[in-house]
Amino acid sequence: LAAPVDLARTWIAGDMHARNILVRDGRLAAIIDWGDMCAGDPATDLASIWALFDDPAARAAAIKAYGMSAATLARARGWAVFFGVILLETGLHDHPRHAKMGADTLRRIGEDPS
Repeated sequence: LAAPVDLARTWIAGDMHARNILVRDGRLAAIIDWGDMCAGDPATDLASIWALFDDPAARAAAIKAYGMSAATLARARGWAVFFGVILLETGLHDHPRHAKMGADTLRRIGEDPS
């Protein structure tokens, strides 16, 4: 990856997916299940943007609200590809609903400008 590295380890949830995010009235209300919390690359948590938000405007708003650098955004997209492929693969073999989640994640990454 040709993106510049600006990696500063921060506290991350480590398990960002739809079952761990609570929404009230269309807004983020809470993040639960902090059992995988650790110091790491925030891009791993931010990769969930492509798994969680179907609307391109919502993804753009989440990216803007976080204020991530171009390097962090590039890493988040890379992690999102990784997670999308893993979901697709597990969906083809063990958990059929994961296949759609993985395919949707990969489609969304392709829809957004890099």
